[in-house]
Amino acid sequence: MIRRICGSRSPVKLRHALLPLWFVAAASALAHQPVMDMAPRWAGGYGVQLFQVHSIADDLRHGQTTLPNPNGLGSRVDTTWLEGVYTFRREFRITAKVPYVDKSRQWLQDGEVIRQTGHGLGDIIIGAPIKKYVNKRGYTYNLSLTPNLRLPTGSTGDDWAVGDGSWDAGLSLSYSFETPKWYHLYDLYYWKNGSGRNFDHGDELGFDANIGWHAWHDGDNGRGLFLMLDIAARHLKPGKNQMVDPAGDTIAVGPVAMYYNEDWMLKFEYRQVVYDKSKAMRFGDYRRFAVGFGLTF
Repeated sequence: MIRRICGSRSPVKLRHALLPLWFVAAASALAHQPVMDMAPRWAGGYGVQLFQVHSIADDLRHGQTTLPNPNGLGSRVDTTWLEGVYTFRREFRITAKVPYVDKSRQWLQDGEVIRQTGHGLGDIIIGAPIKKYVNKRGYTYNLSLTPNLRLPTGSTGDDWAVGDGSWDAGLSLSYSFETPKWYHLYDLYYWKNGSGRNFDHGDELGFDANIGWHAWHDGDNGRGLFLMLDIAARHLKPGKNQMVDPAGDTIAVGPVAMYYNEDWMLKFEYRQVVYDKSKAMRFGDYRRFAVGFGLTF
């Protein structure tokens, strides 16, 4: 597969050679650019992805200690991401991520258990990845520098506001390496959060890694399967005026399976926090399940 990629200049041949990989790196809606960390690698290419993410947390955490939770406090966040990309040139593209959020939580206020909810359009993210591709005999890699802008489109009026009303800027530096059997992606990013209307989210430093094995590939029919290990590390600085401040350090790991068939892909992902250190009392034991369907054109 890699030899065909390196030796072909045809956009059509590149398209079919790289379809198995374009969906692999969309593990995190904040860190990775939507679906196109790997493709398209031709001018005028575009793609869309629908991704459903379900996250729950039902423990209480302070520092590295799990606290008793007799009141059953916890949170649930469901996010539907509609993501797209257009490639002007092989080295430059524009991406957009549009989230719809539905969430609820139970917390203590003045000694009483309260329930808060929020739903609606979230903060839209626009990115402009700049890539450098290098093809060698038997392998290929690319470097990517991506400025991001998060728009204050999320509602701030619910009990648990979907957005904070701030303009936020992000920068991502990623490296990916691939052979016919192996795929690696490493992404280091930083979000600088602006001032919100009623509260502020803290700045975020993150590192994501995808280590993948091309377990099965049917070259004649353009089908195959990737199995991967997903690793996500986060450092969140304290915010301001938040009822529950998520600040702290976390590391989460989990398996990923992605099936592809010609122009469409189906991906399943599970992630569990294995290290958690909070700045103040907050929710802990986060689990995340995601399923995505993507198309490229």
